[in-house]
Amino acid sequence: MATITRPANDAHPSEAITPPTEVPTSSTGVGADVSTSSTDVSTSSTGEGVSSPDASACEPIPPMMLRLIPIALAIVSWVIGWALAGIVIAQGAVAWSAVPLALLIMMRIGLERNVHKVKPGSRVAVIFSIAHGVITLVGVTLNPFVCVYAFVGYLDAGRFLQGRQERVLVAATALLCAFGQAGSLPGVSASPVLFVGLALVNGAIALAMVHVAELREREVKAREDAVEELLRVTEENASLQHQLLEQARTTGISEERARLSREIHDTVAQGLVGVIRQLEALPDTLDGPAQDRVARAETAARECLVEARRAVHAMAPQQLRDAGLVEAVGELAASWSRTHRVVIEFDADSAPTHFDHGPVLLRVVQEALANVARHAAADTVTVVLDGSADLETVTVTDDGRGFDRTIAVPGHGLRGMAERVEALGGHLDITSAPGRGTTITATVPR
Repeated sequence: MATITRPANDAHPSEAITPPTEVPTSSTGVGADVSTSSTDVSTSSTGEGVSSPDASACEPIPPMMLRLIPIALAIVSWVIGWALAGIVIAQGAVAWSAVPLALLIMMRIGLERNVHKVKPGSRVAVIFSIAHGVITLVGVTLNPFVCVYAFVGYLDAGRFLQGRQERVLVAATALLCAFGQAGSLPGVSASPVLFVGLALVNGAIALAMVHVAELREREVKAREDAVEELLRVTEENASLQHQLLEQARTTGISEERARLSREIHDTVAQGLVGVIRQLEALPDTLDGPAQDRVARAETAARECLVEARRAVHAMAPQQLRDAGLVEAVGELAASWSRTHRVVIEFDADSAPTHFDHGPVLLRVVQEALANVARHAAADTVTVVLDGSADLETVTVTDDGRGFDRTIAVPGHGLRGMAERVEALGGHLDITSAPGRGTTITATVPR
């Protein structure tokens, strides 16, 4: 016995893809086929209609602004200090503060030219942040208004550092701003309480800004992950849909070939056999020319019968042309199990080595499995091939929802199965009950 199992964590295709057919709402099992419409599938293109994260919720500062803001703040801080020189601070200190500000500007220009080489949290970024902070502290000590420039530390924390490094730089920037706001060394010495208060206020505001930025970043990341998952599911749906459509197309072609094969066999081939029998039954007393015409007619009829039988064989199921019924049903079961993620147990231990009516039994298995996929919602399906000296049998059993045979109306599939089996002198048995699954047994004489 061969068992084809479904992966435990795989979702059933019906959970991820729009069914290719319109199915009535009545619950039926493997044996309750219904008429279906043409494959009207709502195709979702890969990615179209999927909204991207709300960029307006967290728009980054343009790169040009990030380059210009520090330089502008450095110039503004020095101009303010120069304007208030002699009133708030000494004029000489303001003049000397131009040196660290010039160094900061040159450092900033060099960094921006090579910013693509600086990875967040790297050693270069940490060294730059430390050197930048020390020089900024010197500038604030000389000119308290350099604290205006110190604000860029908040921007640098998010650009060049990560995690704990970012928080340390934010805290250091808050202290630099508080140090300048308190009036540098003279102000801190005169009123240390004011400095502590300003430090606490700046620190609280900075940490709040960092917290909000982290929340917004997590929200954007969650949206991006959701969009990526949506795109992945959409692509998977498109792939599964393509597989179902291709399978439906192949099944339709195969069924049409089988129908034509059956029609040729039941009409043309049988008619030619009748013609040949009638020609053979003609008396031998016919004159010479008449006997010649009868012989030519019989020869032509036999040739046509050979061609008809060749066409019937050519349009037989592809699986049976490549292998026997056991191998064909085994391949069909494995393919169906992979497609529909349902466990199939295939038992052919008691099957004969040769089946006289393999195409009919294969069609019964195909239609029965198609009904399981459409209606049964089964977890396990069992297919059994059996036979004896007089009979050939196939049984398909599912543990799905089942149906009430007194209420359900058989569809084209069930009727087609029954007609095929009965045409060979066999019979089709269907056993089902709501909640107890369905069993279909087709028996034909050898």
